[in-house]
Amino acid sequence: MVIMKVGGKSYRTIWVNSDDERCIQIIDQRKLPHDFVIEDLRTVDEVATAIADMHVRGAGLIGATAAFGMYLAVLHHEDITASAALLIATRPTAVNLSWAVNRMVMALKAGDDTIAVALKTAKEIADADADACRRIGLEGLSLLEEISRKKKGEVVNVLTHCNAGWLAFVDYGSATAPLYAAHSKGISIHVWVDETRPRNQGARLTAWELLEAGIPHTVISDNTGGHLMQKGMVDLCIVGTDRTTYTGDVANKIGTYLKALAAKDNDIAFYVALPESSIDWDVADGVTDIVIEQRDGKEVTHIEGFSESGMMEVRVTPKGSSAVNYGFDVTPARLITGFITERGVCKSDGLLELYPDRGEGVINFSLDWEKEESAFNAELHSWRQKLYDLGLIGKNAEGIGYGNVSCLTTDGFIITGTQTGGIAVLDSHHYTMVVSTNLSKHWLRCVGGVKASSESLTHAAVYDADSSVTAVIHIHHAGLWKRLLNVYPTTSTSAGCGTVEMGNEVKRLFSETDLGKNGVLVMGGHKDGIIVFGSSLDEAGSRLLRLLDER
Repeated sequence: MVIMKVGGKSYRTIWVNSDDERCIQIIDQRKLPHDFVIEDLRTVDEVATAIADMHVRGAGLIGATAAFGMYLAVLHHEDITASAALLIATRPTAVNLSWAVNRMVMALKAGDDTIAVALKTAKEIADADADACRRIGLEGLSLLEEISRKKKGEVVNVLTHCNAGWLAFVDYGSATAPLYAAHSKGISIHVWVDETRPRNQGARLTAWELLEAGIPHTVISDNTGGHLMQKGMVDLCIVGTDRTTYTGDVANKIGTYLKALAAKDNDIAFYVALPESSIDWDVADGVTDIVIEQRDGKEVTHIEGFSESGMMEVRVTPKGSSAVNYGFDVTPARLITGFITERGVCKSDGLLELYPDRGEGVINFSLDWEKEESAFNAELHSWRQKLYDLGLIGKNAEGIGYGNVSCLTTDGFIITGTQTGGIAVLDSHHYTMVVSTNLSKHWLRCVGGVKASSESLTHAAVYDADSSVTAVIHIHHAGLWKRLLNVYPTTSTSAGCGTVEMGNEVKRLFSETDLGKNGVLVMGGHKDGIIVFGSSLDEAGSRLLRLLDER
């Protein structure tokens, strides 16, 4: 069902041309609010350009567009790995982008008729995005209903920042979904719309959306929000997010952090609306670990507007002045009242309670991480790519990452970092060097461009147990896992991913079984997980490939 309308006609933000399935159509948001233009996309390169140059923007829509980009890549027989890397590189901050691309890659590896699978999966991603936003609206409605009751039916004033409306998703939007739901129920609402410099997504897009929906609103300069809060003119803040850590830190359009600070100071509830696809289950500290996109400084020095002669661009700064343009900032969880998700409303530290099935993907040990130039090993990198291409390392359809690979050096061991399982092509910054571990204290220290992955302590336990081992591979494969379970040395079902118990089980099996001889360990408490190791990467990798070939 399409709910959003333009001039009385229903539209989604992206769809397949009804007359030509080889053509994906989008609303070119660069032209709004003055011109409504539909653009055709026919190649993965055109999709990459549309995302990078913001013909489309917003977390959910970027993900859906990238999914259709992968479909076009398959349609034109493009290299899947290269196409995935091209799309993921377009916008680094929004996690929905990599989530959608990696879901497409996994679906393509599992399917036979790749064109049909690609189109079906892309449509499913778009439909799921719209449905999640619809449910966000229903879950967030209660917040507005409660304020309306307390105000005895008077106008509820909501402040939002940037555009997290239906233009940022496939339909409904995230931050605006509760507003649309409240408006349809007859609740009197008014929206303060931040202009959101430098690209003015609030003034150009959110205001246009609300105008089309008939919702009263007022556009304000970005620095006005704090004044309105001091004067009691804001009842509630709702914003969206491009990436949120499982601990509740929120990356959103630059300026969100300042609004949250003002809301905290004035005791005004500050909510973030998001679907699960915007949650990063591998990152705990958003301030240090979320990559913040820097865009062209021209977006700051120049501004675009509409005149009698049409759209025009003018400079607003002195010609010799430089400008910096950070696209996002991170609001710490302590400043956030709660989250509005498709599964319900929770406090800022409650995401894992709403999504208990996602906890497996997080780092669950104490970590001392020194961020600096990453360690790199070409052979390790080559084997990681082989394992990814075989689907033994990656992210599943639910967005949970799995698998990692490491090799021993004189300084410790190099391992693929957290948040890298679903990345199609790694670079040097995706590896880290584990230089010290303490299993009993559930602690490790690493140095590199990224934090160590969740199974690093298990790798460490293997290296500690057998000094001849120089390479460890951890993969997931449902069929192989079932076939090897309790045939090869198998850990207890009570030993979970990355836990002290798992490390102790590794040591036990080395002492009680022939694990050191066969080099294969089945993770009984980590479904589908298998560890293979050897005196070299080639030995460990070849051992794994032989297991896969056995029938």
